Amino acid sequence: MTAAAPPTQSWFTAPAPIRELFRRFPLQVYDAEVLPERAPDQVRQWAKLFVFSSHDDAARNLPSYNPTCLKWQTYLRVAKIPVDIVPSNNHASPSGALPYLLPVSSDSRPEIPLTGSRIAQYAQKHSRLSEERLSPREASYVALIANNIRPAWILRSSSLYSLRAAARDEILNAVRRPLLLPNEIYSDAESAFAALSTLLGEDEWFFGGKEPRLFDAEVFAYTYLILDGRLIRWKDDSLKRCVSDFANLVRHQRRLYEQLWDEA
Repeated sequence: MTAAAPPTQSWFTAPAPIRELFRRFPLQVYDAEVLPERAPDQVRQWAKLFVFSSHDDAARNLPSYNPTCLKWQTYLRVAKIPVDIVPSNNHASPSGALPYLLPVSSDSRPEIPLTGSRIAQYAQKHSRLSEERLSPREASYVALIANNIRPAWILRSSSLYSLRAAARDEILNAVRRPLLLPNEIYSDAESAFAALSTLLGEDEWFFGGKEPRLFDAEVFAYTYLILDGRLIRWKDDSLKRCVSDFANLVRHQRRLYEQLWDEA
């Protein structure tokens, strides 16, 4: 009697343990889920400016407590461009820094965030402001603020013992010194404010302008935050006393605030 031939084994036959597993837990295939419909884009009738701010201050459209943010917030107000202020932080910024601006939905590229000079270009494009090109003289005063006033601001707004490495490096790069010397940094800031006071003279706006410009907004961003105690509680008033010594800078700060924010 001929023995029965063993069952044919094909190359795709699963091993016995796998077959037993699927016998106990059969594979079940579910119907494909319907993809969610795309959420409709939010229409921005106003541009959105993302800045350092509290939620309450942002809702009331009050000045940012950060000078760089306040500079652009001020310039957009000078241009009479309405914006929604959105409280944010560097980690949420596409560029890693604030501020940035999202244009209105009707803009040709509404989802492209704008920073720095591109905010200025946007403001000039959508207002009566003319394009601003820095002369060498103006550029030297912009550098004066960056190299002499900003380091003092960073140092004063942070405890020396909690000063982060990035902030410390920024100060040292600006002042071009190997050591962090607070007294010299504050002395440099005082000299810079004296130079700005001389530059302004008896004029209402810097460089003899008939209306405020970007440079006015940049100076205001520091003088307002230094002189006004509502947004930042200073541990001492060294910088405030320094700016207060220059009456025309104080008047410039008040003039611009009353023109742009007094109704807030």
